[in-house]
Amino acid sequence: MSCLIYLKQNLLMSFTVAPWRAPLKAWLPFPVFAVLSLVLGLSSGIYQPGLLESDLFWILPLSLFVFPSLLEESFFRGVLIPKNTYQQGSKKIIQAMLISTAIFVAWHPFNAILFNNTAIGFFLDPIFLLMVAALGLSCSYAYIVSGSIWVPIIMHWLTVLVWVFFLGGRNLILES
Repeated sequence: MSCLIYLKQNLLMSFTVAPWRAPLKAWLPFPVFAVLSLVLGLSSGIYQPGLLESDLFWILPLSLFVFPSLLEESFFRGVLIPKNTYQQGSKKIIQAMLISTAIFVAWHPFNAILFNNTAIGFFLDPIFLLMVAALGLSCSYAYIVSGSIWVPIIMHWLTVLVWVFFLGGRNLILES
């Protein structure tokens, strides 16, 4: 299968599946991830509760939707996980989730080293990487079960919005 055919049948088709058509079980890992992330983030000091103060406050939701949410999920889920994984059984589901998540986790330090040196220490923090892994597994499962790339995009976007706006998250846009 050529690369273009794969992208059309996998990524592009996943954009046509509305998130509200996703079964409830596709969304279930998200609250589990959110609780785990809050506990880890607050107990480790990674999360610093407070409201973001920035002149870019109103443009940030759109920019955070595009990067990281839309672009990262399109690649790490929409490209790396074949659309028919759900029909191939639990072994393939677990394999796809683990591979996609491992690359997703590895991407974060790589991204910091190549593109944002101010984020290196943070993006190498084991607690942060554990939260990234939990998000990656949640988004992978949601994509596999729903067949919609919108479900993991929304999950990722909500995570980043809450983190940046209310929990003192690293906002690489403001730091650039």
